[in-house]
Amino acid sequence: MRFRLMVLGAFSLCALPLAAQSAPALTGTLRDSTGRPLARVEVSHRSIKTFSDTGGRFSLSPVPLGRISVRFVRDGILIGEIEANVTPDTSSNVQVEVLGDNTEPRTLRGAVVDEAGKPIRDAIVDVVTASKETRTDTLGRFVVRELSPIRHIVRVRRVGYTPTYLFADLSDAASTRVRIVVRQFAGQNLGLVVVNATRVPQRLQGFLGRASRPSGWGRIFTQAQIEARNPIRPSDMLQGLAGVRVNRTSFGSGVLTGRNGCRLSLYINGNFIPPRGGFGIDEMVSVQDMAGIEVYNGIGGVPPELSMGTSNSCGTVGVWTK
Repeated sequence: MRFRLMVLGAFSLCALPLAAQSAPALTGTLRDSTGRPLARVEVSHRSIKTFSDTGGRFSLSPVPLGRISVRFVRDGILIGEIEANVTPDTSSNVQVEVLGDNTEPRTLRGAVVDEAGKPIRDAIVDVVTASKETRTDTLGRFVVRELSPIRHIVRVRRVGYTPTYLFADLSDAASTRVRIVVRQFAGQNLGLVVVNATRVPQRLQGFLGRASRPSGWGRIFTQAQIEARNPIRPSDMLQGLAGVRVNRTSFGSGVLTGRNGCRLSLYINGNFIPPRGGFGIDEMVSVQDMAGIEVYNGIGGVPPELSMGTSNSCGTVGVWTK
């Protein structure tokens, strides 16, 4: 998703006179391309940050004198960055407009089918990153409206079928269509069954190999250990672990941080889950879906499928589903 920022009026963003206030403040108003105010936008300079109100207004304070860089972030996505020259002798209220139609709500449409292409009715389609869900109709179709223009995580569940996860990028299109193929659990619709072996999904082979040969770098919980502890929420499995802090949001979700308060990287089935505001592990996966968890406090011993070529010194949590 690409955004451009345009500052209306003077480009020099200045502090209020020193006689009028003890610390320089940067004020302004954020609007989209239709003139509507942009609320809940994070405005920041380094560690100094604030949020725009329902009228799009913000006041960032205290800001240092001189040339500074100001960032604008919405729903975890950087929508722009401008430079400002802060001086002590003038005051300026800036108007910042986000150009384009990228702030309009999005719609996700699609169909859920089995491996033979047969529609699956009554499947639960859960847009995890928006806390919205719906069910498929008799033709396997579904529609989810009023979504943010970001890359969403979608989970599909149906009794008798393996839970399926996918990403739906709604950044650049007002409406996006997806076709989701779900696989039936082995052993469903049973007649006479002779079980000789357990088939391990390809995505779990690396995890099960690490679980059978502990390296000492990370802590691993298998499906049997998860079921034995019988947690209510996925974050309950991590409560009390050394180097991991479970921070409860106002809705009870568990946001995972490390020793220094930095946010742990989260992966589900080897897919990196970008952090989004107050969303935590409990919105991303259910206890019933979990086949295993592995936790690493630093960069040591983190497997390649939980790093995406980069490392997080704060720590990494990997969740694997059945």
